[in-house]
Amino acid sequence: MTLCAIALTGLSNYFQSVDPQRALALNPLNVEASTGVMAAALGETENRTSFEEVDKKARRAIRYAPIHAQLRGLYGESLFQQGDGAAEHVFNVTLELAPTETTALQRTLQTAVTDGDSAAALAKLDILFRRWPGQFASFAPIIPYLLSLPDGYQVGLSELRKSPPWRGRFLAYLNRDPGTVDLAYRLQLDLTGNLQETNPGEIASTVSALLRFKKYDLAHRLFLLTLNETDRENYGYLFNSNFELALSGRPFDWSLRDQPGVRVSRETKSTAQGDETALTIRFHGKPVKQIGVTQYLYLPAGKYQLTVDLDADNLKTPKGLFVQITCLDPRRVVSKLDIPPGSYRDRILQSTFVLPDSSCKMLQLGMGTDLIAESFRYRYMGELSIRDISIRKSPS
Repeated sequence: MTLCAIALTGLSNYFQSVDPQRALALNPLNVEASTGVMAAALGETENRTSFEEVDKKARRAIRYAPIHAQLRGLYGESLFQQGDGAAEHVFNVTLELAPTETTALQRTLQTAVTDGDSAAALAKLDILFRRWPGQFASFAPIIPYLLSLPDGYQVGLSELRKSPPWRGRFLAYLNRDPGTVDLAYRLQLDLTGNLQETNPGEIASTVSALLRFKKYDLAHRLFLLTLNETDRENYGYLFNSNFELALSGRPFDWSLRDQPGVRVSRETKSTAQGDETALTIRFHGKPVKQIGVTQYLYLPAGKYQLTVDLDADNLKTPKGLFVQITCLDPRRVVSKLDIPPGSYRDRILQSTFVLPDSSCKMLQLGMGTDLIAESFRYRYMGELSIRDISIRKSPS
């Protein structure tokens, strides 16, 4: 290569990023400059360079770089915008060279969706989301439509069972809208056919979404049907009542969180009868409003008995301490069980409550105090250990 040719190549490479048209004038064989010029021309809506000129540049560049996928993709785009049926062949050749070439991938995806070919469309979306994850939000709305096609649901379910990296984002997308959360519910149930395919975090997210949109029946059903065998053995009207299972973070399981002045933890201690797991609540000499112990409940109409088995050690509750069951919709207290102060062992506390009809199926069990204004005159101290909280049907 002569010194002059080297200089022209250097100048062409420089202008490639700042002025592709000038770079191409300096070096007609600069393929990257050709793609820049073509992309700019095809993206214009006014004063567009003629398709004939774009095609001429494309064919010339392809002769010198026959395996340059982006170049072929842009050539296919030029044909597509002209309504030339040869564009499909060009796009297919492009994807044989580079399955992730974005122009060809998106145009063939469009064709697959238009033709109702859910398998082809989902395969292309899988490639698109893996290679270009930033495009997820733009193309995710296509998937619910594809799953609504006659064979689309089974194809989509099969794809999700492979656990593609975008699966969680897609299910989260469905969970955001009351119009699509039912599809997330159906997918989660079908994915539980093989427990290896389930993801507890994904299930919890969908259950939470169903609760948020007040689809209480579906939320509770999804929770129940995605429990493993061990979990099912620990479910009654209240889940994990003796705290033996590790907390899963799912709705309808215990939610524990520390609050100012109080620490809540699930602990296992050795006793003469063996290891015993309990919920331990420690107060630190400060005013306390909330305790940070809750669980969602789903109960049919009927009469129930709430039972709490607990110990206390130097427990001081200047503004009371209680376990309370609250109807969430409409919001009202249906049961309140006071916990006495002092020191004691193996105390059993009970109360009964009635749900006269099915107007309130969704409830929440929680703990709290009657403190309104925080004042250090009302210091909560001591320790409470709860071995079991249970709800059973009460004898008539």
